[in-house]
Amino acid sequence: MKWFMITAEWLLFLYVFICLLSFNLIHLGNLLYVDMPHEEPMTVTTSFAHTSLFIIGIGVVCFLYMKYLWGSSAYKKSKALIWGSLFTCHALASCFYLFMRYGLIGNQHEAMELLLSTLISFILSIQAVMKYYVCKMTET
Repeated sequence: MKWFMITAEWLLFLYVFICLLSFNLIHLGNLLYVDMPHEEPMTVTTSFAHTSLFIIGIGVVCFLYMKYLWGSSAYKKSKALIWGSLFTCHALASCFYLFMRYGLIGNQHEAMELLLSTLISFILSIQAVMKYYVCKMTET
């Protein structure tokens, strides 16, 4: 059962990593390649509601996962560090895309998606840092 849980949590990490990577690559592509009026920007999904629910859903799952980390103190610390690094990089990238394209975004739904993604990533980064220090304090 222990190996099943370890495999499941790393599959969750891989899934979230791929989702965040594709989200960032879509916005990077929009930032770099969509500079002519006739070019259409790439979208994450077809509707704002689907994208928002997807972002919020992944955020809730990751929040609950990090809240109830299991394993030894060193293992919890390493997971908190890895997840925190992932969400910090994503938050900074989303914030960068939002500020770089703020005046250029014709679709305000895209700006709201970036803002929502940035806020959720910052919240998850803060939670990972707090979990890291809780694990560090219980270790000593």
